[in-house]
Amino acid sequence: MITRVHQRGALVGVAVRRAYAPRDVSDPTPQLIAAWDGSGELADLDAPARPGGHDTARLITLLAEPLTSQASPPSTRPVWRCTLELEAGERRLSEREWGDAVRELLHEAGLAPRGDHNAVRWIAVAHGGSRVDIVATLVRQDGRIEPARDDRRRCVDATHALERRLRLRPAPPTPATTPPVPPHAPPSRRTTPPSTRDRLRRQVRAAAIVATDEDDFFARLRGAGLRVRLRPGHADDRPSGYAVSHPASPGGGQPVWFGGGQLAPELSLPHLRNRWARTPRTHDEDVPASAGQRQRVWQQASDAVSTESNGIADHAEPVAAERIHAVADILTAAASALPDPPAHLVFDAAELLHRAIGRSRPTFAPDARAVHLRSLARLVGLMGQLSDDRDFAAALHLVYLIAGFADSLATVRQAQQQRSHAAAAYTAAAHLHAASRPRPPNRAATAPTAGTPPAPVAVPVAPWQHSRRRSR
Repeated sequence: MITRVHQRGALVGVAVRRAYAPRDVSDPTPQLIAAWDGSGELADLDAPARPGGHDTARLITLLAEPLTSQASPPSTRPVWRCTLELEAGERRLSEREWGDAVRELLHEAGLAPRGDHNAVRWIAVAHGGSRVDIVATLVRQDGRIEPARDDRRRCVDATHALERRLRLRPAPPTPATTPPVPPHAPPSRRTTPPSTRDRLRRQVRAAAIVATDEDDFFARLRGAGLRVRLRPGHADDRPSGYAVSHPASPGGGQPVWFGGGQLAPELSLPHLRNRWARTPRTHDEDVPASAGQRQRVWQQASDAVSTESNGIADHAEPVAAERIHAVADILTAAASALPDPPAHLVFDAAELLHRAIGRSRPTFAPDARAVHLRSLARLVGLMGQLSDDRDFAAALHLVYLIAGFADSLATVRQAQQQRSHAAAAYTAAAHLHAASRPRPPNRAATAPTAGTPPAPVAVPVAPWQHSRRRSR
């Protein structure tokens, strides 16, 4: 189950109409399945269907009554919205199960505690058995303002409890709930395939790293076989957002759509535009890539990562979130030159590095070193698509260096008492240590003679890669 707590709004009508709006022509007819205590019969409260949509006027008026009865409107945005959605492999829930799940989530989030008849007003609109949209107004019926503090974390915790109670497949752990792991713990083997959201995030991030603008970005997504849906803008012809999905399965299953910001904060379209505007094209992108040029790019990336790693290890400067994001992007780009299984470990480690940064949204500030790292990430991604055995060895060396970077970052996060972030960095380092020691692929161009085993890649091993004591 995926929980999305959306940005709070100011207009009740907009939120209710969004809750009733279908995603596409195949979306089931929306239906009101639960509402606040004392709301009356759901059949009388539900918005009747009309040509072109639903008549939500009466429902909006009733939901907004605590707001309109205030002498002065609240200063903060008083409209709260959340979406619960099941992934393709999870069983569908009945209306009764959905209603109980929504009430439990709102109880755990503190918006509508059980037995509190003066709590906020809310509604839950189901779209078949796979998705429910929740809208609430953050003015209680006794006139007090509901702050809904820490609502995102509390909703995620409630989702995990619902998954256990309803016997659903659990979603991947978030940074706030990831338990700490000991330094250099061996990476656990994946027992289940990555979720739809994980696979989409990986593909979208890889396209964003090498793209130069949004047209190039959307073309790369479609070229990778993804479906892309653009959200129209208001002031100009440019889209205000996008969503992606994999094609519908041959068995008739409906595609699951995710907006860019739902995959990761730094993958929303405004953030990507800011990134592309601050990462200009380089001369190397316009010249056909020769073997020597590719080696030069790999070396430049290795030198830049070493500089950042030394800065963190020596405590010479504070940890810059923008540079960590950029190093993680270099790691994602380097995975394109690697075969499975090391590529799989490298992709996972890159996502863990993003988690080790924390909740801060990337600003893509004019940091010259961050800009240089992002430019290198784009070049590494482009060169990795033309890789040969020498690029494979260079990519492994770069992975080895970023393992040291992750190790130093974990030490800093541990000293800052940021345990979940330290755990993410430790696990990323363990993944990268394991990925940086495989043999190169047995390519036809460099196949060894019969009876001669291929030579392993020579990757330097630092002393701390074998053993290194840390204070816990």
